[in-house]
Amino acid sequence: MQVDQEGQSQGDQQNEENSSSSKEGAPGEKQDPAAGGSKPKVKVKSIDLPIMANNIRQLDSDVLNNFVDYERQMIIQDKLVKELNDAKNAVEEYVYDLRDKLCGVYEKYITEEDSNRLTLMLEDTENWLYEDGEDQPKQVYEEKLDALKRLGQPIQDRHREHEDRPRAFEELGKKLQLYMKFVDSYKQKDERYLHLSPEEMSTVEKCVNESMGWMNSKMNAQSKLAITQDPVVKVADIIAKIQEMEDVCNPVINRPMPTVEEAPEVNDQKSGAHNGPTAKQGAEGKGDAKGSQQTKPGTKEMEVD
Repeated sequence: MQVDQEGQSQGDQQNEENSSSSKEGAPGEKQDPAAGGSKPKVKVKSIDLPIMANNIRQLDSDVLNNFVDYERQMIIQDKLVKELNDAKNAVEEYVYDLRDKLCGVYEKYITEEDSNRLTLMLEDTENWLYEDGEDQPKQVYEEKLDALKRLGQPIQDRHREHEDRPRAFEELGKKLQLYMKFVDSYKQKDERYLHLSPEEMSTVEKCVNESMGWMNSKMNAQSKLAITQDPVVKVADIIAKIQEMEDVCNPVINRPMPTVEEAPEVNDQKSGAHNGPTAKQGAEGKGDAKGSQQTKPGTKEMEVD
């Protein structure tokens, strides 16, 4: 019996604790402010903070000028280094480019002996660049490049002239045919050129004949040379000859015919109106004649009276 009472009392205590905890944690329930659940009010106090400005210290003018001069010297030094590297790279690029073309497009424009000598020179220059020429002044690289170009530039010129010369001679031949046709038309009394004087046409014909003789002589001389030799006539010479011929012939060919002014037509009616009396004057003349005839009898009657 005692055990049952003790177990019942313990169960009653647990139920009371659970009920009290459920009341405290239930949401939406208001707590009694008298029970100590209200929060105290927070007081806010503003305080002015002092601000102190510190002036930024600047460099002296002498120190600043020294820094500017130092920067300028660095820029100049960078420029010199770039120019030095460009000069060195130019030599290296020319060596690689010319050596490749000697076995390609330039092969037929140079003799075998000259090609072997130039190839050996290119190899020596390449080895020098990676050994003694690794760090040399700019002038040394420029002298190396000039020495290579003295041998490589004539080959390049022969290749370019051989490619462009036929087109230049063809253009010169077209101009000669045009001017010769013009001279023939004048000799056949073409109406389009009758306004030109014989002296002008003689100048044109002389220029055409001289240009044709010059072209034939240069073409014959060039055909006798080997392709590995320098040309006797350059493309610039042919272009200059074309320009010279145009300066002489074009002003004569392009001169327009003089315009013929037509005489004004004479209107017979207008001329008659100016020379003879007008219709009004004729009517007035007839009226005067009738009036004179009417006054004559009156005069006779006056005489009878």
